[in-house]
Amino acid sequence: MNPKQLLTWLSVVSTILVLFGIVYALFGLAILPVDREILSPWEGSIYGALMMGWGTTLLCVGRLAFRRNDLALMKALLYGLIAWLVVEAAISLYFRVWFNVGVDLAVLALFSVPLLKGIQLIKKQSLLFEKPHD
Repeated sequence: MNPKQLLTWLSVVSTILVLFGIVYALFGLAILPVDREILSPWEGSIYGALMMGWGTTLLCVGRLAFRRNDLALMKALLYGLIAWLVVEAAISLYFRVWFNVGVDLAVLALFSVPLLKGIQLIKKQSLLFEKPHD
């Protein structure tokens, strides 16, 4: 397969994952054929696994973004964090799980500060090294 086909594959699979996330966010995992006695502990385990995967992605891609001074990667991470935590906070507000709204805001701040500062530094550096136009 060529790189364009691989990119298309990854994009399609990622879009499907996002769509399933939207369905589960709106309707919950109770729409799945799972015994109700198992549903709650299973949901907690799934949530933990998702956090482990997302945390690993943030760790690996975030370190790469800073090592490469990569503006696009930093922005992509920031947009993903905003999508995750704003939706999660809105759902927590809806269900009145107030402590999680606070957790979401704190997590967003903890991840956003270095990303926003990194983005700002890269933009400042690019202005310093930009050649004047004649």
